[in-house]
Amino acid sequence: MENSSDGQQRIKQWMSQVGCRSWRALADRSGVSLYQIRQLREGEVARMRLETLGQLAKALQVTTVDLLAAVTEFSPDLGTNGDLEAAEDSAEISPGGLVDSARELAAIQQEYDRLRGEVKNNQDQVWEGFQKGSLAILEAWLVGWCKAVGAVLRYPQRPGYRLLLLLRPLDELMNHWAVVQIAPIGEEVAFDPQWHQVSQGKAEPGDRVQVIMPGFRHHGKLLHRAQVKPVNLLD
Repeated sequence: MENSSDGQQRIKQWMSQVGCRSWRALADRSGVSLYQIRQLREGEVARMRLETLGQLAKALQVTTVDLLAAVTEFSPDLGTNGDLEAAEDSAEISPGGLVDSARELAAIQQEYDRLRGEVKNNQDQVWEGFQKGSLAILEAWLVGWCKAVGAVLRYPQRPGYRLLLLLRPLDELMNHWAVVQIAPIGEEVAFDPQWHQVSQGKAEPGDRVQVIMPGFRHHGKLLHRAQVKPVNLLD
């Protein structure tokens, strides 16, 4: 790019904004060859592939359309020196055609990204729905199981301790599904009506209570409130 133009200055400004202090740095950042960089500098967009222009635009953090608009300001293929008709008769695509193609490509990419996002959201919703349905069936078992685990851990010498090892895969599954216990049985906590339910006596938010039956969260949301009773009612 021997002659200065607004388009050239805009590209240099983009390079500066992304920390490319040289054309070689832009080539390294975008993953294109120095020959393709030379084509860009000389405005030979009609001889460049849209994929290459897309890589350069991504490296400069601009759209392909914006990059093409800047390059075509100084592109010799525009025919500003009287050779426009020759360019039209050539087998090469005109810069204007590339801009139109880039716009179409950008629209297709945008639609693709939208559809991919919808599919991802649908997959997440189906997976979360499957987990919720499964946990609704397992909820009573979870509560009873955690209570049994607490009792077994207090007496590890009893035969039931071996059962914990056999059911360890279920614990791993619950962890994988982001199911966590609100608080262990017997632990004293500050009463929070969002996570706790008073089963005996009364309690105000912040009062000290003891967990007597387990509760659970699923992905940070309430699955089952922990049963608690005020500390002053403890035997």
